[in-house]
Amino acid sequence: MKRIACSCLVATLVALPGCSEPAGPQTMRVWGDVSYDDKPVEEGTIEFVSPDGAVPAQASIKAGHYDLPAPSGPMAEKSYVVQINALKKSGKTIPNVMGDGAPTMDVLVNVIPETYNVKSTLKANVSTDTSKNQFDFKLEKPGRSK
Repeated sequence: MKRIACSCLVATLVALPGCSEPAGPQTMRVWGDVSYDDKPVEEGTIEFVSPDGAVPAQASIKAGHYDLPAPSGPMAEKSYVVQINALKKSGKTIPNVMGDGAPTMDVLVNVIPETYNVKSTLKANVSTDTSKNQFDFKLEKPGRSK
């Protein structure tokens, strides 16, 4: 009889953690495509920045696509400002800050206009429904009209 009671207690304790809701805010997977001037952004970053100052969620852009998994994604049921950056070598160099004998450093420039990063008006509303968290961004050159 003791063996049966013990087995039932162990089975109950193992089942309990699966019955509860996850503690704390729920983070979500977000993904999508990013293009600039009708071409995929080959390499860059995308950041989901919360207006309330919470830690931003960031992903790499590779070949025009990003995919940010839920464990490191933005929180559900929040609105975010989206900032997109793509740095390229400018062809210029500067002295290395490490000093004596260190090789020069390449000067990088952001090829994405600041209207899509430091002055971004891009928005994303993250849902608890994963199927609604695909955000594609087709960025246009300033002054270009279609």
